[in-house]
Amino acid sequence: MTDLSRPARELLNALREHARTQKKWDGTHRTGVSLPELRRTFRTVPCPRAEDELESAALRRCLEELYESEAIVAKKGDDGEKIPLPKGVWLLPTHRATVKVREPLPPLHPKMRKVSGLWDSAAARTRIGYRALNNWFFSEPDMTPAPKRERALDIFGSRAYSEYFNAEEKAFDELKGPFFSDQANLRALLAMYEAPPQMLTEKLIPENDGYYGRIGDGDILLVVENVTTCWSLIEALDGIKDHAVGYVVCGMGSAFLASLSSVKLLRHGRIAEIRYFGDLDPAGLSIPAAAAEEAAKDRDLPEVLPAVGLYDALLGIGTPLPRKERRLAAQLATDRVRWLDPSHQTAAAAMLRGDDRLAQEWVSLRHLKANTEWLRGMNG
Repeated sequence: MTDLSRPARELLNALREHARTQKKWDGTHRTGVSLPELRRTFRTVPCPRAEDELESAALRRCLEELYESEAIVAKKGDDGEKIPLPKGVWLLPTHRATVKVREPLPPLHPKMRKVSGLWDSAAARTRIGYRALNNWFFSEPDMTPAPKRERALDIFGSRAYSEYFNAEEKAFDELKGPFFSDQANLRALLAMYEAPPQMLTEKLIPENDGYYGRIGDGDILLVVENVTTCWSLIEALDGIKDHAVGYVVCGMGSAFLASLSSVKLLRHGRIAEIRYFGDLDPAGLSIPAAAAEEAAKDRDLPEVLPAVGLYDALLGIGTPLPRKERRLAAQLATDRVRWLDPSHQTAAAAMLRGDDRLAQEWVSLRHLKANTEWLRGMNG
């Protein structure tokens, strides 16, 4: 390659760049370049030639050098012109393909035998999913039915799997392949179910309290960031008599801020305060903090306060896992957690300054039914 003239060397580099960008060529196999492509690429590189020298002659001179260097070979046939040029050339490989070593099939739990026929053809992340489920079954887990996102944390909620998913609680939304696409079989196998979204209407229905579902006679509106935890709380509260929660609703992330004023449209109940529970991460804390500021400006809206007992539970039982959002500077982290109860601010600020988050789904239906300590601040 070092013996090539500058025009031939620059033509070769331009051809390889063309193949990489236009043909997704990775250099591990030969790829074809047609004569029209060859001419267009040649015109992009400087090539000194005599005043009366034709383009075809200069191009052929460069090609002859590249043939000799074994960087390219001509395709069969030529264009039949006076100065013949090939109908195209083959760019030859620049390096060998990396041999992919397939990880061996691990010993399978009886419930995972179907995977034996899918393992070799599965994508890397899909095999991670198989391995995680297999390990979970071998751990003799509690098979009490659970919502899908809570079950996902049961299985994928460790640092061993963090790099493979955008959010561990949403792992089943990201996994592909025949094993994971058979949703009915997967739900039965893992004893999990979907938490349905709450039903919304454009008009308030006179017989009820509009968008809000009553769960008790109390005067607290409990707003929950995500659907799964919302329904787990509704199910748990349904079996508890002594609490001050009147309504439980899903805030749907940032939609809560936009719908805050609809609290004033409640027909049958009086809301004395709004309690909020969400993820412990920058976005999960910015939403209620902004809502609290908006509520403070409107005398007809109650305060937006943290659900202290639920955040207690999250910090106590949740496993911090890496987040995709960037770290916050110390002052910004301190400002962001100011909305929380003072007892939680130090731990939450340290998390925001670092790289981790806590998904609210760690406070699972299993935990909510096991005790009522999470009702602190919402007791009857």
